[in-house]
Amino acid sequence: MLLGRVPPPPLSSFVELLWYAAWWKPAHARERHMPDGSVGIVILLGDGGAARPEAAMVAGARSEAVFLDTSRPTTVMGVHFRRGAAGPFLDVPLSALTNTHAALGDVAGGGSLRLRQGCGATSLRDRVLDAVEPEARLDVLQQWLLERLLRQPDRDPAIAWAVRQFEHQPHIRISAVADQIGRSSRWFVERFNSEVGLTPKVFSRVRRFQLALRHMHEAATVDLADLAAATGYFDQAHFTHDFRSIAGITPTAYVAARTEHHNHVAIR
Repeated sequence: MLLGRVPPPPLSSFVELLWYAAWWKPAHARERHMPDGSVGIVILLGDGGAARPEAAMVAGARSEAVFLDTSRPTTVMGVHFRRGAAGPFLDVPLSALTNTHAALGDVAGGGSLRLRQGCGATSLRDRVLDAVEPEARLDVLQQWLLERLLRQPDRDPAIAWAVRQFEHQPHIRISAVADQIGRSSRWFVERFNSEVGLTPKVFSRVRRFQLALRHMHEAATVDLADLAAATGYFDQAHFTHDFRSIAGITPTAYVAARTEHHNHVAIR
């Protein structure tokens, strides 16, 4: 069973999706998960939701694909944050989580008494396990996020604006975005990295990769030269090299192994 929920405002400005998968097991034993520049929370609940001491983790923004073990059925739930919007929920700069993951309790433990009693990471997993039904578990996760957000609701509007520019125009010059913000390139790079988890250069590279990836996922046939030109690469060679350095496989291999989800590639 797979469930997804878009939370109501104000969380919807920060969270793209809350998701829940019971006894999740794809047909393949391993897969590549492609980077998209986002941060997520993953809570492993065990087989069928049993209260086993599995991990609750924060997965940082990545610049390259990561391997996932999908060999056993697992019950798992999580949060897919909007890009550049996870900062208010965590206690560390997002740059500390680049291309890695950390225990939720280490980066969202909460410092005040109120947070330790109600909003900390340990109590979150306990509260999720106390709820039996999937929708109730999503309710618990949604409420935890809202409690975290209320303590620190702000994010830098300049960085949020810059993220949108790179999402819509991943080939735009970084200096042009910094100039429009009216700050130095050094300030912009450091602040962007802190709030997003990737530098502007790497983030825009990942977003251009994602633009090409979506075209490849949806198209019945793919002309790589045309795709490279349409998504802002110099030529097909540039596209193929960049794709392989991020995905770990060639564009042709991606098309052969793509699944129903564009960021999940089967390893058979």
